[in-house]
Amino acid sequence: MKLGKVLKNISGVRKVDGKVSVDINGIASDSKAVKDGYLFIAVKGSRYDGLEFIEEAIDKGAVAILSDAVNNPGFFHRKGPTFIYVDDARRALSEVAREFYGDISSKMRLIGVTGTNGKTTTTYLLEALLGERLEKTGVIGTINYRFGKRLIPAANTTPGALDLYFLLSGMRKNNIKTCILEVSSHSLEQGRVDTLQFDIAVFTNLTSEHLDYHGDMENYFLSKLRLFSKIKEGGFAIVNRDDPFSDRIIDRVSQDKRAGLITYGIGNKADVMAKDLNFSAKGLTFNLCPSLAVRGLTSNRRLSLEQEQKVSSSLIGRHNVYNILAASACGIAMGMGLDAIRSAVSKVVSLPGRLEKIDCGQDFLIFVDYAHTENGLENALKSLREIGPKRLFSVFGCGGDRDRTKRPVMGRVSTDLSDKVFITSDNPRREDPIGIINEITSGISKGKNNYVVEQDRFKAIEEAIKEAQKGDIVLVAGKGHETYQIFKNVTLPFDDREVVRKILKRGNLCLQSKIS
Repeated sequence: MKLGKVLKNISGVRKVDGKVSVDINGIASDSKAVKDGYLFIAVKGSRYDGLEFIEEAIDKGAVAILSDAVNNPGFFHRKGPTFIYVDDARRALSEVAREFYGDISSKMRLIGVTGTNGKTTTTYLLEALLGERLEKTGVIGTINYRFGKRLIPAANTTPGALDLYFLLSGMRKNNIKTCILEVSSHSLEQGRVDTLQFDIAVFTNLTSEHLDYHGDMENYFLSKLRLFSKIKEGGFAIVNRDDPFSDRIIDRVSQDKRAGLITYGIGNKADVMAKDLNFSAKGLTFNLCPSLAVRGLTSNRRLSLEQEQKVSSSLIGRHNVYNILAASACGIAMGMGLDAIRSAVSKVVSLPGRLEKIDCGQDFLIFVDYAHTENGLENALKSLREIGPKRLFSVFGCGGDRDRTKRPVMGRVSTDLSDKVFITSDNPRREDPIGIINEITSGISKGKNNYVVEQDRFKAIEEAIKEAQKGDIVLVAGKGHETYQIFKNVTLPFDDREVVRKILKRGNLCLQSKIS
């Protein structure tokens, strides 16, 4: 593709030095990924500035360089490549990706799921719903990126614009017509999805997280709100009516008048409701009840919805009722009947690191969960309390180089809702693990002494398991599906699930028939 064609619809172009008739074989924003004939886009990140790597990109064969350094008096470049100067390189990155790969979102159904918690589970449920209709589906999310027979480990919840377009382009070539995306606040703030349009946008909830990046809850919310300005004409917004931030999203969608709106929740205010909830160690049941308004909406599309349908799921906890409701509302928006939704939900048996039960035949329950926010931890602990354990133990830590405001709150929540807490390390990264633990314990209510500190995560899990007896529950929280632990200068293999199995086997707590 000619450079001139790539630049045709790029906004904010200030100056072009060089030929636009050169052929562009690929695009990269990482100098190490540059090959002969590439366009290198120099974007400033949180730790590095792409301007520092222009020389390396040229050495590796870049024929064009795009940056927003037009007003940088200290920036000089050597002759050879074409230099394009724009107002905003990050914005241009997303636009260049669209020009190079094509306007993919106009040719695919895109479902975007945003919120603090529940995104991953909701995407798995949506994948099951589309599978019920035998639709080929792609998923881009926290655990992995997957379509067809391809399974790619996720580097970010939402990849950068170039990787995102590359993945979507690969899906189209494989005749996949729908992609479900977890859309993070970082990706919305950084413009990674700026040039995409969504058929359905889902809001799960908003609780304190990423304040190290966003600064405060208002900025965090505004980043999430951006998704709802990217809905295609005639699309749908699916909104958790029980969340305090929902009113502002509903107002935005109503003012834009582009998309239909379906709310969900527990109670009588929502369009899609859950009633008669029941929880156990085996899962949950509830009656899925669409309102008259939603039944009227679907009848216009030649679909007659039942008044209600009993839904059963092996997923555990009240928070998963909300995830199922979010997926169900999407299913209704896509024209599915309640019976098909019920059938699809029942087929989602377990999710990696989301209250994942580790069962080796021991006479107590162990769950591994990704909960790494105060709300996520609270949801997990309350869900396990509803099962009725004799005692509830929790093991958790907080990640380093991340939002510090949640640490003391998680200390309080864990000790308030657990019989005993084993406070340990998560991914300390460049921070001192003991310093992180001290911030956690600083929030524990005065007089509470139902916790111990064990910096070594393996030992902390081992201590909790050794103390557990028949009828107890152990929750290992924070890392979920992750298979590593990140320290300052090294990343080591560490999978909570495998660690639990190893400890159970070592302690002869497994039934032989259940040892894999």
